Amino acid sequence: MFMGKFMIINMRYACCFFMLFVTFVNAQITIEEKSISIVDSKALTIKGRFGQAINGRTYQKDALASHKGYQYITYYNQNRRVCISRRRLPSGPWKTIQFLDYDFKSDDSHNIVSLGICPNDGTIHLAFDHHVYPLHYRVSKKGLATNPETMEWNAASFGPIKGELEENKPIRITYPKFWQTPEGNLQMNYRRGGSGNGDRMLVDYNAQIGRWENTRQIDSALGEFEDQLGKSETRCSYPNGYDYDPSGRLHVTFVWRENSQGANHDLMYVYSDDQGVTWKNNKGKLFAEIPNVNSPGIVVHSIPRVFGLMNDHGQVIDSKGRVHVVMFHGTKETIEAAGGKLGASRWGPKAAQRYFHYWRTKKGKWNSLELPMAVGNRPKIFSDKNDNLVMIYCGTTNTSIKGRSNDADGEDLIVAVATAKNNWQDWHIAHSVKGPFMNDMLGDIYRWKNEGVLSIMLQDEPIAIRKPSVLRVVDLKIN
Repeated sequence: MFMGKFMIINMRYACCFFMLFVTFVNAQITIEEKSISIVDSKALTIKGRFGQAINGRTYQKDALASHKGYQYITYYNQNRRVCISRRRLPSGPWKTIQFLDYDFKSDDSHNIVSLGICPNDGTIHLAFDHHVYPLHYRVSKKGLATNPETMEWNAASFGPIKGELEENKPIRITYPKFWQTPEGNLQMNYRRGGSGNGDRMLVDYNAQIGRWENTRQIDSALGEFEDQLGKSETRCSYPNGYDYDPSGRLHVTFVWRENSQGANHDLMYVYSDDQGVTWKNNKGKLFAEIPNVNSPGIVVHSIPRVFGLMNDHGQVIDSKGRVHVVMFHGTKETIEAAGGKLGASRWGPKAAQRYFHYWRTKKGKWNSLELPMAVGNRPKIFSDKNDNLVMIYCGTTNTSIKGRSNDADGEDLIVAVATAKNNWQDWHIAHSVKGPFMNDMLGDIYRWKNEGVLSIMLQDEPIAIRKPSVLRVVDLKIN
């Protein structure tokens, strides 16, 4: 543990006939490691095409969430059972429910468990084991999350597994994500179809009647796209996030993955003022049809397919409604400097990859900044009450590395920060927790917003392939 803070930095920019001096104000951010607790000493690991981690993956909207003084976490244990555990905050013991009515058989790291909590009726929702599979969904009794002291915490507190949200409408899905609406209901998003040919769907949970309703498509796979790699007629979106701002506006940023070549491109942005019924582009123009690759004004920053753009990164909306995204990809300069050739491989050289911070002003202007730290895995990003930014990822503190780090360089939890006072130009590694860890770093956004404590899900690297490992939660106080 150490305290992270910003030093005063002087930066000099020279341009032809004049010289401009920029001095960062002394904006101090401190990070205190409060505790690390063990959720399960034998959580599942897999041997899959996409790695060994199945718990704590970037595809999850929430795997760790708090409500009414309790914190909840979902995962698979060594018995390949879906589990949900909870503790009384700040440091109570974790108490785990292991569901014995479902045997998880996959070695596909996309098939995560997603968690949703509905404040209006206290229900806890779980969706699990999907990669273009029939829905596996269950919901708790009403009030379980709002009356944790009086209601029993066991498997009988949850209903049976269902294959539909709306009655008589069975679905096949990928990447289920839950999030709360401003008035305290719940929404669920998922992909219909496969990678390179899929549509995003959105469904509303009405707590007053205890039912899901209004299933609708919110983006489309259809349209024609052409670049130097060729033509593509279908694709799917990969969102960085779906987040409501303080005014109740729902913001979404995403990239397209084309069916042709299977590579990602461009930063897209749309927003909705009616909870995802209709959508507008960056300039506020209402789309006449479901947003697609040919929709006007949907691209806010051009990132060609040949730049090796990754998907499913981090997004946050600050207190003033400004959208922030951090993603990694290469550029023409970094790819050529690394000895690569544009489009020669799907992701490009690892040495060419960089983290980039993209943000939107209140007037709709998008900005970008290349960050100074080595790239680890896919980051998540948070905003505090002063609009300072906190980014978490698994990687290395070695700032001499340019590009993406290797496992041997370090698999630590890295916490980087940037201050609003300095217009987020002062990105800096402020804290780290020693690994090695194997998962994408996921934080509890609800506890963060309510307490200023960032709880982060960590799973240790196993000692051997397919061996279980320790699942933990670290609590960081950030001021």
